[in-house]
Formats: sequence, C-alpha cells, structure tokens
Amino acid sequence: MSGRRRRDYGSGSISQRKDGTWTARVVIGTNDNGTPKIKALYGKTEREVRKKLKEFQNELHKNDRIVVQKSTVESYMLNWLHSVKSNELKPKSFDRLEQTIKYQVVPYIGSLQVGAINADDVQKMLNDLKKEGKSYSTIKKAYDAVNECFRTGMIKKTVASNPVLGVSVPAKKTFAKTKVKCYTKEESEKLCQAAAERYKNGKPIYRLGGVVKLALNSGLRLGELLGLRWEDVSFDNRTITVAQTIVVVKNRDNKSEAKYLSVTQDSAKTQTSERTIYMNDEAFDALTKLYAVTGQCTHVLSDESGKPIPPRYLDRLFRKIAVAAGFPEDKIYGLHSLRHTFASRLFENGVDVKTVSEILGHSDVTITYNTYIHLIAEQKKSAIASLNAMQTAPAATPRPPHTSG
Repeated sequence: MSGRRRRDYGSGSISQRKDGTWTARVVIGTNDNGTPKIKALYGKTEREVRKKLKEFQNELHKNDRIVVQKSTVESYMLNWLHSVKSNELKPKSFDRLEQTIKYQVVPYIGSLQVGAINADDVQKMLNDLKKEGKSYSTIKKAYDAVNECFRTGMIKKTVASNPVLGVSVPAKKTFAKTKVKCYTKEESEKLCQAAAERYKNGKPIYRLGGVVKLALNSGLRLGELLGLRWEDVSFDNRTITVAQTIVVVKNRDNKSEAKYLSVTQDSAKTQTSERTIYMNDEAFDALTKLYAVTGQCTHVLSDESGKPIPPRYLDRLFRKIAVAAGFPEDKIYGLHSLRHTFASRLFENGVDVKTVSEILGHSDVTITYNTYIHLIAEQKKSAIASLNAMQTAPAATPRPPHTSG
C-alpha cells in the first residue's frame, strides 16, 4: 500500500474554494514538527492565482528557494533580538544590543524591506554614523549587529543574502584617539584623604568612603564592586575573588512602574572576568575598615538595612568625595576612572600589558593594549630614557708603575 506522495519543495496546487475564491498552495519548507510549511496565494480567478503562483515560483528560484521576508529591517532585527539573542545574552548585554539596533541601525535602514536592502545601504549607514561623530566602537557594534542578524537569517533561510558582505568598516586609525582619564598619585591621595574624613565625634563622614581606596588599589569595575560579597574576600590569603556583578538593566515587566532595576549576575562580565586579585596593603586596609561597617552584611557595599547599594548611590558618593577633595568639575571623571588610574599605576611600575590585562579581567590583551595605548607608549619612552642613566663610567687612568729612586 503506497501513501500519498509528498509534494516537492516549491511545487504548487491550485483549487477553488466554496466561496468562489481561487487559491494556490505552495510547499516552502518544513515546520519544526516535520510537517510541510505552506504558502497560500489567493485570487478572484484561476488565471490570476496561476499568475501569482508562477511569479512566486520564479522568486523562489531566483533566491535559491528562500522565501524573501516582506517585513522591514526594523521588525526583522527586533524579532531576531527577542527570539534568538535573548537566549544567549545576559540582561545587560541584551540591553546594549537593543540600544544599538534602536539608535544606530533603525534610524538609517530600519524602514527598508528585508528583501530589498543591499550593501550600499549598510555602507551608507556606517558612513553616516561616522560623519555624525560616532565612535569606532559604536559603529563596529552596529556593523556586527546587522551582520550577525542576516547571517543567522541565511542559515535559517529567511533571507536570500547578507547585505553586510562587501561592506567596509571605517578604519580605526581614521578616528580621533581618546585618552582614558586617570588621576595622578597626588590626586589619588587627595581622594583617599577626603573619603576617610571624620566628624569631630570621630564618626566617618562617608559611611562607605573606603570604596575609593579599594577601587584605586584593585581595579574592580563598578558592577564588580557592587557584587562583591564578604565570602569573596579572604583576609588570611589577602585575596579578592571576582565571581558576580550587580548591574542596572531595563525593567521588562509591563506591570511595574520602575523603568530600570538592579540585577545580580552570577558570573562576571566574561569568563576572564572571573578572577582572583591579590590585595596590596592599601586594598587590605580599605577592606578592613569597610568590614567594620558592613561585616555583618552579605555584600561589602551594603546600605544600613543590609541590602546591596544601587550603582547610582556609588556614583553620587564618589562625586561628593571628589568635590570635598577640592576637584573642579572637569576633574570629576567618575568612578570608572579609578580603574583606569589603577592600571596606569601598574604600567608606571613596569608591569607588562599581558599581566595588566589578566588583573583587570579583560577578555583579550588587545582590549588592554587599545585602551591604554598612550600609557604603554609613555612606558616605552621612559624605558628608553632610562638607558641614558646606564652609561659606563669612564675608565680610570692607569697609574705609572712605582719606581724606586
């Protein structure tokens, strides 16, 4: 007994419905459960629907049997974001990618049809972003987002081609170089002194002021400082284990009035971010003083109720301390500058870039090099200059042999 023969991919059948409408049904693939995926075409007459069927089959043939999406780039990429990337990214990374799509992609190519977009459209998007003064990093993220989305579409056969192929990202060397903002040794000392100030009764002015000295001597990121627990600190071994972070993400609960919320990520930013940092004396002292304040809490940086403090609190705290230290507005760089200052001290002490990269928890040494390239250049300059002090002392003039008269 033979079963019904399955229709070939792209083949079609025409029939008339009870209401007189003619329809053509075309097999365009297979559903996840193995059943045929059908595309239906409609017309008032058999001739009309037969014409539509032929045009559709020609389109399938032209696009290598791929059903070209009729949606816009905006809807196509946002669907990819929520259906694919939401399974891969941590909340903070998901927010960043969503921002890239909404603000660097959609305004330029979002209204174009997926089946019509080409390399020239994407190239113009990148060129326009550069003309508007966007950074290399911002432009590269936009390029990567479009590239990955359409590459996934080709694999899933929802697009016929990837419009990013053949596109040229503006060379990084054509962008103005920006130096990271660091504090000098004297400025760092002023910050630490202001953070440790006390009232006349001996009570600290800044309950968690020790975080400034800790950040300057550990290089921890903001999220890593917020997520640091006392169980991650070993005073006996003088180590800090970076195992989790606290970040602010978009609140996607439609029932909540809060636009953002703090979430704890069990793992750090990247695999290399999970690391052990050895405390120097300053970091040890900072944590010792903080333990006297929050030692009974779970997190090193906890509020008076024992809950971890939000990122905005820490930003405001640092600003107050910087103002108290006498810094003008243009010298209040923000808390992340303490991480950069920590890295600059390491380079000044001759630590190689690979070791600095590991201490900072960068995923690749190239990130460290590109971020601190001007500091590395200064280090090399100082190393060459130090050769001037290594000149060989002039040889002593030999004394004539002693002769007796």
